[in-house]
Amino acid sequence: MTCVRALMAVTLTILIAVPASTQEERAVGNFAGVGVRSMAMGGAFVGVADDFTAVFWNPAGLAQIQQREIYVGLNRNGFENQSSMDGASATANVNNTHFGSLGAVFPWPVARGSFVIAAGINRVSDLDWGLESSGHLDSLHIEDRFRHEGKLTTTTLAAAVDVSPSVSLGLAVNIVSGEDESSNEFISLDTEDHFFERRFVDREEFVDDYERAFTATLGAMVRSERVDPRLRFGLAVTTGATHEISYDFLAPPDTAFSIVEFDDGRVFTAPGVEFSDRYKLSLPLSLAIGGSYRPLPQLLLAAGLHSTEWSQTEYDGSDAAQLRTNADFERQYDDIVRWHLGAEYQLPNMGVDLRVGAYADPIPFVGPRDPERADDPETNPPVVSIQDRRFLTAGAGFFLEETVRCDITMSRGNYEQVEVEGASRLREEATLTRWSLGVSYRF
Repeated sequence: MTCVRALMAVTLTILIAVPASTQEERAVGNFAGVGVRSMAMGGAFVGVADDFTAVFWNPAGLAQIQQREIYVGLNRNGFENQSSMDGASATANVNNTHFGSLGAVFPWPVARGSFVIAAGINRVSDLDWGLESSGHLDSLHIEDRFRHEGKLTTTTLAAAVDVSPSVSLGLAVNIVSGEDESSNEFISLDTEDHFFERRFVDREEFVDDYERAFTATLGAMVRSERVDPRLRFGLAVTTGATHEISYDFLAPPDTAFSIVEFDDGRVFTAPGVEFSDRYKLSLPLSLAIGGSYRPLPQLLLAAGLHSTEWSQTEYDGSDAAQLRTNADFERQYDDIVRWHLGAEYQLPNMGVDLRVGAYADPIPFVGPRDPERADDPETNPPVVSIQDRRFLTAGAGFFLEETVRCDITMSRGNYEQVEVEGASRLREEATLTRWSLGVSYRF
């Protein structure tokens, strides 16, 4: 037992140190998709923005709403990551169901034009991710498991006003907060029965609390006509949040494994080492532009672009252990432009809308993993993107009653990336599936 403990301690020290010190910042680049109808149209909504979710996409679009609205959305997310390394493959799954949006819109009576206020909550970032890998170390079979579950949400108060018959302006003030729970588990199995122990487990856990931060979104919309416009253009600028993040870290025991299972059924457990710290994360502003065109009364086409300079992200604060603030964003992260395309067709005399769309959401992290060492294809390689994160979307909307509308959307995306370090090659092929259900009541 002493020999295997010494061997495993060295190996696990290396394995554990790498994930802890090279975590990708989860608040960067994990767009969740907001709104059921909007995401059925591929997120091409900056130039549409005519329901409650305009508070996220383009608050100026709220000025188009002429009736009071109560909106609620529910999401079901699934993440599957098929990985392979040195000939061995494994699959990680993370699934959850949660509220996506809840809000209300109130048009205010005015003598001319439009003045609309709205308030609500939207889930704007999904931090869910998982990875499993397997292999062998001498006679031991190794299984490593990495998992994240979390979210960022915004609580918003917004208003929009018509400044002319064809131009509206809007402002949304947001409070952003969230959390991320991550766990890393390292399992070694004595499959060849060389030791008295059959299973060794080491675990580490992080709990990150993204405390409340303020952002603002300023939007503008130009319409060809005030009522039922054929052509619309939208622009939205969102300031970056500066989060103060507190974290709790449960590290593996210094002198033993978290769990050791013996051949005779005995189980040995050892408490982990706990400590906490906090730091600040400053995110960059985002710019979105989009347009929509109605060539036929029943057909709506839309497109949009969304740009964020993630390389301008910055850390600040103590974090004495350097577990969360050792990234070099200018070197390890790319600036990203998302594109969005969508269409909606209203079936004549049926009260049913059919929607399709597509969008790309490239992963900003490009590596290398260790920012303190020079790039090296053997010892500190970049992350090679084989396929960017891309989604296809589809959905439908229909009236349950004259004032109650139901929308359903399915989006499915995937990406593939490779990391090669020395003789080891890690390939990830991830699939993301999202189902959304929304109900709106206008009166």
